[in-house]
Amino acid sequence: MAWNKRTKLGTIVAVAVLVGLMSFSLALVLLAVAAFLIVWGQEPKRIEDFLGGLPGGAHLLKGLAQVNAVLPMDGQ
Repeated sequence: MAWNKRTKLGTIVAVAVLVGLMSFSLALVLLAVAAFLIVWGQEPKRIEDFLGGLPGGAHLLKGLAQVNAVLPMDGQ
Protein backbone atom coordinates (compact mmCIF):
# COMPACT_ATOMS: atom_id res chain seq x y z
CA MET A 1 0.00 0.00 0.00
CA ALA A 2 1.47 3.34 -1.04
CA TRP A 3 1.05 6.10 1.51
CA ASN A 4 0.20 9.58 0.32
CA LYS A 5 1.51 12.84 1.78
CA ARG A 6 -1.29 13.23 4.36
CA THR A 7 -0.86 9.71 5.71
CA LYS A 8 2.90 10.16 5.96
CA LEU A 9 2.53 13.50 7.76
CA GLY A 10 -0.02 12.05 10.17
CA THR A 11 2.30 9.17 10.97
CA ILE A 12 5.21 11.54 11.54
CA VAL A 13 3.13 13.62 13.95
CA ALA A 14 1.97 10.49 15.82
CA VAL A 15 5.53 9.20 16.20
CA ALA A 16 6.73 12.63 17.35
CA VAL A 17 4.06 12.71 20.04
CA LEU A 18 4.83 9.21 21.24
CA VAL A 19 8.56 9.95 21.40
CA GLY A 20 8.22 13.38 22.99
CA LEU A 21 5.22 13.28 25.33
CA MET A 22 6.19 16.65 26.75
CA SER A 23 2.68 17.45 27.91
CA PHE A 24 -0.32 15.16 28.20
CA SER A 25 -2.83 17.69 26.81
CA LEU A 26 -0.51 18.67 23.94
CA ALA A 27 0.05 14.99 23.19
CA LEU A 28 -3.71 14.38 22.99
CA VAL A 29 -4.23 17.28 20.58
CA LEU A 30 -1.33 16.20 18.37
CA LEU A 31 -2.51 12.59 18.35
CA ALA A 32 -5.99 13.75 17.30
CA VAL A 33 -4.46 15.80 14.46
CA ALA A 34 -2.31 12.83 13.46
CA ALA A 35 -5.31 10.48 13.43
CA PHE A 36 -7.27 12.95 11.30
CA LEU A 37 -4.41 13.30 8.80
CA ILE A 38 -4.03 9.53 8.54
CA VAL A 39 -7.75 8.98 7.95
CA TRP A 40 -7.93 11.94 5.56
CA GLY A 41 -4.98 10.50 3.65
CA GLN A 42 -6.62 7.10 3.31
CA GLU A 43 -10.18 8.26 2.48
CA PRO A 44 -9.98 11.89 1.33
CA LYS A 45 -13.27 11.99 -0.61
CA ARG A 46 -15.32 10.49 2.23
CA ILE A 47 -13.81 12.84 4.83
CA GLU A 48 -14.36 15.88 2.63
CA ASP A 49 -17.96 14.83 1.91
CA PHE A 50 -18.60 14.33 5.64
CA LEU A 51 -17.08 17.68 6.64
CA GLY A 52 -18.90 19.44 3.80
CA GLY A 53 -22.22 18.20 5.20
CA LEU A 54 -21.59 19.64 8.67
CA PRO A 55 -22.78 23.11 9.69
CA GLY A 56 -20.06 25.46 8.49
CA GLY A 57 -18.79 22.77 6.16
CA ALA A 58 -17.86 25.24 3.45
CA HIS A 59 -15.44 26.92 5.88
CA LEU A 60 -14.02 23.55 6.93
CA LEU A 61 -13.42 22.61 3.29
CA LYS A 62 -11.66 25.93 2.68
CA GLY A 63 -9.43 25.19 5.66
CA LEU A 64 -8.67 21.70 4.35
CA ALA A 65 -7.74 23.19 0.98
CA GLN A 66 -5.30 25.55 2.72
CA VAL A 67 -3.78 22.70 4.73
CA ASN A 68 -3.46 20.63 1.57
CA ALA A 69 -1.70 23.51 -0.19
CA VAL A 70 0.90 23.70 2.61
CA LEU A 71 1.68 19.97 2.64
CA PRO A 72 4.79 19.03 0.66
CA MET A 73 4.15 17.35 -2.67
CA ASP A 74 5.53 13.86 -3.16
CA GLY A 75 4.65 13.25 -6.78
CA GLN A 76 1.12 11.93 -6.22
